[in-house]
Amino acid sequence: MGHDHTHASAATRNQRRLAIVLALAITTLVVELVGAAVANSLALLADAGHVFTDAAGITLALLAIRFAQRPATSSRTFGYLRLEILAAVVNAVLLLLIAAFVLVEAWQRLSQPPDISPGAMLAFALVGLVANGISLFILREAQATSLNMRGAYLEVMGDLA
Repeated sequence: MGHDHTHASAATRNQRRLAIVLALAITTLVVELVGAAVANSLALLADAGHVFTDAAGITLALLAIRFAQRPATSSRTFGYLRLEILAAVVNAVLLLLIAAFVLVEAWQRLSQPPDISPGAMLAFALVGLVANGISLFILREAQATSLNMRGAYLEVMGDLA
């Protein structure tokens, strides 16, 4: 019974960590959307789209932790593991749609380049950099105990790089 308690406790800690990282991602998303408007920056808008997919991925990871705790049944012999695959497909489709939007916007900007505010763009981008650093710190221990958490950690590490 001690093992189940330890697993449940780790899952609860992981949920808390992911919830904090999700809150940071949503904050970064809002800041970058404002920054894209203020600085007239497609780069910030594109990154905001990427942060949106990250937030969706973190939300799906939170749901995966919650659903993975449910026991398998006779009709669901693998439990809810297939939801992770469907979640990955949804995340990929979102990323493709955002990439298509950014490509269309970039094409339009090639013919009529807008004025951008590089100082404001840098300031807003630094918020995202700091948020990724904090998120990486929050996930550092948990990534060694769970494949789900390892995936979130590596995603944040890639974003930070």
